[in-house]
Amino acid sequence: MKLYKHSGWLLIAIGVLHNTIGVLMGWSILAGIVADGGWNSIETAGLIDFSRSAILWFLVTGFFWMLLGGLMQAWLRVTTEALPKTLGWGLTAAGGIVAFLLPVSGAWLFILLGLLVVYGSPEPAQPAPAAV
Repeated sequence: MKLYKHSGWLLIAIGVLHNTIGVLMGWSILAGIVADGGWNSIETAGLIDFSRSAILWFLVTGFFWMLLGGLMQAWLRVTTEALPKTLGWGLTAAGGIVAFLLPVSGAWLFILLGLLVVYGSPEPAQPAPAAV
């Protein structure tokens, strides 16, 4: 399946989309972090500001998806080995859990991407039988 060859790029796109949504929806929270100087601005008076913590981890998560997508794409570029099926099953499971808890979300993309990794990889070439 040709789309399989681009599965890393698809995860990068999901990460970019995730962070774009995070910046747009969390703009006022991010502006507050910047206005407070950034340094140690997630916690105030010994208490965590959960809206600031949530946007921080929302954006960090998207960034790590981009890194993982880059790693996946590098793997596909430099080796003939298929991506590990455990990666696909992990993406599918994580997407399934989040989709169950938050159906109106992008979690469905992880289910599709995970299934692409599990089932979309080309079959490994069978070695020619040894001559006797």
